[in-house]
Amino acid sequence: MYKNKKIKQTLERTPYIVRLLKNETVLGTYRVSKEMFLSIQKEITPYQTFKEKAKKVKCIETGEIFSSAKQANEMLVQKGLASSYTAYNRIKEVCRNKTETAYGFHWEFAED
Repeated sequence: MYKNKKIKQTLERTPYIVRLLKNETVLGTYRVSKEMFLSIQKEITPYQTFKEKAKKVKCIETGEIFSSAKQANEMLVQKGLASSYTAYNRIKEVCRNKTETAYGFHWEFAED
């Protein structure tokens, strides 16, 4: 599939993931380079919709408050605790009491 083994190894470790959906059905999930991810993100931003305003989340163990679960996700990736930029879904599940922890931390929605 890959002509160059180095490219394959790089993409296997990349935290950038693109998921294609059609009517809430996943058509495919792809690991892409940072450059491709940012390019795709730039192209689709005008079409982006949000169902709700981002809520602040708090890490119970550290007391740190993030403006959104996505911001907390970025911290996890930077510290090497999460390997993708989709960890925010697991953080929100903990905040909604669907699971107990995400990435070794307890999370809750913070008051505004």
